[in-house]
Amino acid sequence: MGIVLLAVIKISLVALLGFYLYRKNFVKESSLRFLIFFVINFAFPFLIFSNLIKNYQIVLTHSLGKFVTISVGIFLAGYILGFVASFKRNYELRGEFISLVSFQNGGYLPINIAFFLFPPGIREKFLVFTFLYLLGFNVIMWSIGSSFVFKGNMKKFKLKSFFIPPITSTIVSLVLIYIGFAKFIPSLVISPLKMIGETSFVLSAIILGCWLAKIKVKGLLERSFIIGKAAGLKLIVLPLFFFIAVVSFKIFSLLGLFIVLQAAMPSAVSLPIVANLNNADSEFVSQGVFFTHILSIFTIPLWLGLYLKISGFTF
Repeated sequence: MGIVLLAVIKISLVALLGFYLYRKNFVKESSLRFLIFFVINFAFPFLIFSNLIKNYQIVLTHSLGKFVTISVGIFLAGYILGFVASFKRNYELRGEFISLVSFQNGGYLPINIAFFLFPPGIREKFLVFTFLYLLGFNVIMWSIGSSFVFKGNMKKFKLKSFFIPPITSTIVSLVLIYIGFAKFIPSLVISPLKMIGETSFVLSAIILGCWLAKIKVKGLLERSFIIGKAAGLKLIVLPLFFFIAVVSFKIFSLLGLFIVLQAAMPSAVSLPIVANLNNADSEFVSQGVFFTHILSIFTIPLWLGLYLKISGFTF
């Protein structure tokens, strides 16, 4: 548990730097927009492409369908928990409540945990798992799932808006791997893309801190009960369910740790954007995202430490 706690503290310190820089106006809104643009359109897609191509043998030995199934399973479990917890209650914010439990920070936070927690070799394998998982997760979050959670309030979906660079990069990488062309791509191409891609680790943590600094905490006290309830379901009940499932099926490997980690993640940082697209209360969702991220500093080490102790998995 100590090594996991140390990794989470390191990430938190980098995020805290971003929080400080934004609050002190050293990072202005225009600068933050550029950082987000750079990470989403260049750094993260390059990280995905270079990692998947370089580790194409790992990709070929793990079914894409398995990770899509895991992403759908975690979403559905969160949705059911949120739905049941708000059933027959006059929640004005029912869709927002369910979304906080259903969608997690499945990309930037796990890759940063991998950076600080795992040694080389294990780290690359974990990143492959994450990128394969995100292909299914992004489809759910940005289209089908969000429309389902918010009862079809999403603005008219355009197919081209789905093909954001990280998804396109994943699809292109997988096509090259499955047709057998990946092994012919020279390191001269992969190495510079990898160098740029690895800036995602630090930049995404700084962006996370800046994003949390933007959130308005005014009115948080009045909504503390419903936000606390969502956080309890997201950070305690949901990971407990998957922890029991992983232990019951004896998935004592990196895959088991990956499943527990994804289930233990706080609500997605980009969820306020999704809420806004669905004409929902993005301020409430932002407050929930902030609260779950603060609490996850304590809950993530708890779940991962528990899994490592019971499974005996080491790295």
